[in-house]
Amino acid sequence: MLLNDRERAEAVADVARLILSSGQTARILRVVPGERLYGTDDAEYAEVSVIPLELNETPPEELSGKIDALACVLPDADVQGEDRLAADRETYRIQSVEEEHFFGTVTHKNLQLVKLNGR
Repeated sequence: MLLNDRERAEAVADVARLILSSGQTARILRVVPGERLYGTDDAEYAEVSVIPLELNETPPEELSGKIDALACVLPDADVQGEDRLAADRETYRIQSVEEEHFFGTVTHKNLQLVKLNGR
């Protein structure tokens, strides 16, 4: 065992402090269940929560053609693919949610975001 429970908890706390120190928050919007003719494009969304995050609106070059922004959120954030993330003046679709592991513990989640123009 490379890290004990206390050291893993410290790693999670360190990452949480970094995310919280950004001072950024966003609203998570989730589709309201119901019948839709055109999939999620005509869906109604309701606010699920407001979460702290660190938002990077300039993703690495290899992602620039597909992803408009990246965000790091706390490991217990209730986020799902296809949710909407409303931050500042922009709204994004959450394209993917990936847990980041550090020696057997989840330190945070990475979100890949696609900007929704005109919303």
